Amino acid sequence: MDNRDLFRQFHIDASLFYDAIVNSTDDYIYLVDMQSDISLISENMYLDFDLPGRLVKGLVPIWGDLIVDKDRKRYDESIARMLNGDTDEHNVEYQIRNRKGELIWIVCRGLLKRDQDGTPLLFAGMITRLEDKGRIDHITGLLTQKSCIDHLAILLESGKHGSMMLLGLDDFSHINTLQNHVFGDIVLRQFAQDIQSLLPYDAQIYRYDGDQFAIVYDEADEKKTDELYQKLHAYSNHPHQSDAGSYYCTVSAGVVMIPENGNDYLDLIKYAVSALEASKQKGKNTCTFFNDDLIKQKLHQIAINEELHHNVLHQMRNFYVVYQPLLHTKTMKIQGSEALMRWKSEKFGDISPIEFIPVLESSGLIIQAGKWILEQAIATCKEWSNLIKDFIMNVNVSYLQILEDDFVETIRSLLAKYELAPEHIVIELTESYFVTDMGPIRECFSTLRKMHIRIAMDDFGSGYSSLGMLTQAPADIVKIDRSFINAIHTNPFNLSFINAVISLCHSIDIEVTVEGVEEKNELDTVCTLQADTIQGFYVSKPISKAAFHKQYITAKQ
Repeated sequence: MDNRDLFRQFHIDASLFYDAIVNSTDDYIYLVDMQSDISLISENMYLDFDLPGRLVKGLVPIWGDLIVDKDRKRYDESIARMLNGDTDEHNVEYQIRNRKGELIWIVCRGLLKRDQDGTPLLFAGMITRLEDKGRIDHITGLLTQKSCIDHLAILLESGKHGSMMLLGLDDFSHINTLQNHVFGDIVLRQFAQDIQSLLPYDAQIYRYDGDQFAIVYDEADEKKTDELYQKLHAYSNHPHQSDAGSYYCTVSAGVVMIPENGNDYLDLIKYAVSALEASKQKGKNTCTFFNDDLIKQKLHQIAINEELHHNVLHQMRNFYVVYQPLLHTKTMKIQGSEALMRWKSEKFGDISPIEFIPVLESSGLIIQAGKWILEQAIATCKEWSNLIKDFIMNVNVSYLQILEDDFVETIRSLLAKYELAPEHIVIELTESYFVTDMGPIRECFSTLRKMHIRIAMDDFGSGYSSLGMLTQAPADIVKIDRSFINAIHTNPFNLSFINAVISLCHSIDIEVTVEGVEEKNELDTVCTLQADTIQGFYVSKPISKAAFHKQYITAKQ
């Protein structure tokens, strides 16, 4: 007995049957009358997608217009095969844009029914979000790591060339710490959705792990891959706004070329991770292509990390402080100094702060190291302020220190211990933390300022570069980054930018320090712009306490 015979004996209201089906599933249901080309779609389909109503004239092309360009061909070919009589089945996976403008992955299945002459009568089926089937990451809406591995395997088996770019959001843990994980998930989703619009036709992005994303780029060479990263770099290097607030988050990348760097997906992933780690160690916000030297560098880094941990846990052994002078621009006399932490490895010699500071932060050892340099700086400042009455000491701190409950109390205790007035201390934090909406940090800054400790925004211009932001920032001092000092006497933009920063800051009672002054003509130009203080190699590189005392303290007596 076929279905027609069954339904002759089984009478049911068609609308009740339809309601029972659509209300028993989260899938989208569609029915297309092929004679009139009018479709009935389920309510959830209408609500979730930009469709004109529950009854739609010409649904097939309207729906096709919502599909991403690189997937539209698969959809069109499947529809064409049905209409040509090659098949009556439709089963296609693709990305489509929902009513919110987000890209989501779906699988669309349907069956075309014909009359005895082969004329199409009814096309009906359902559409399932792949997220509901566990194949899509529910936070970002992207295919997961497994799909990325499958893509790599297919690329390797085909013998085609291509690349894999592993992306890591820089300091993403800061966003989770300063805000919360819900806000962090919003950032991940917005990043994933925005990046998809920047990808070329033959590149696919996946949620890889945590704050990491992978892009597999078919038939790409190094030039194409680098051009793609530059697009991502440009996108990430400005602040973003979400419904939950603003944020700033750059992106680092590690790249492997296929098959040049390997013919096994496990090796390729391992090498991509090494390349991404190298980008992070270079200072983040950059891209590294894998090469054999990276393996040697990783072994070197492991050895350094082990020694660094051992030294911190043994009373900051092999750590020391250097001091870089800050001069008044009008008089070129000493105003104060910035205390800078340094570390000398017994195996490898002096290690750059760019390399060891991130290790201290990621391990949590920055708390202990931060307390140590605070005490060194305050003790030295007391000594020098006894000889130069208005001497100021600047100290860099990590956001992790500020989030510690005892951070303010630690400063109070040290000031009391060394009998130093708080007006002699300036706390520096990099610009990006002033950009992010950071309640805990602002609360800490407010407390410090009530104690008459001033706050400096370090590296201004290296990231956000918005003058309007200064009027909202809890900063007493702005330090303009070296990148704007370079060629200031020949670059009209840099000159105009610094002039605008100084004018705005002075109008709202913020002092300006210009960092990175390395040449005489740079110094002369900065002085004409009426910055308050200068700092840089032209005046002095960071030097030892003894050398600073002799050159800037004793010599002034």
